[in-house]
Amino acid sequence: MKIEVNLDLLKDSQISADDFISLYLLYRNGYSIFKELKLNPNWLDLQAKGYVKIGATVENNIIRQEFIDLFSGSFDSMFAELLSTYPMKVNSPARGIRILHAKDPASKANQKSKAKYRKLIGTQVHEHKRIMKLLDVQLTVERDNLGYLQNLETWLNNHTWEKYEDIDKNTNDNGNRITRSL
Repeated sequence: MKIEVNLDLLKDSQISADDFISLYLLYRNGYSIFKELKLNPNWLDLQAKGYVKIGATVENNIIRQEFIDLFSGSFDSMFAELLSTYPMKVNSPARGIRILHAKDPASKANQKSKAKYRKLIGTQVHEHKRIMKLLDVQLTVERDNLGYLQNLETWLNNHTWEKYEDIDKNTNDNGNRITRSL
């Protein structure tokens, strides 16, 4: 069995690798492997976070939807959330109104963007939340320059959200930029 562990997911969820692997093995009915690995999960903490309901034995522990939602979600609802957040049209100073994507998630015009987004995140809710958080940062930082926003397909192809990873959306520029007149 192969298990991929997303370290950002562990950090955001505040669970250890032992906790995640133990929960995942129980979710996938890997009891025999669980015993061989000698994992030491904090079952009480995991129950308090809503990821598991402790049973009489480890095999009787019940994985809750809260844990499953960490790494598996409905792609269609995540793509619809992306479309509802990403501006549909912007007013460009040079060209007037520009359309950035179609309104309907199922429209033919959105198929390339949808395929690209599916390739990027699959059903990983954590990755979707990260992209949505960074999109929010970008929209906040660029609120005065939305006319130059990329079309959605280009935004996805270029991974533009990654440029906003280390930017705090609450900091204001306050006009401290250095500019020169020519």
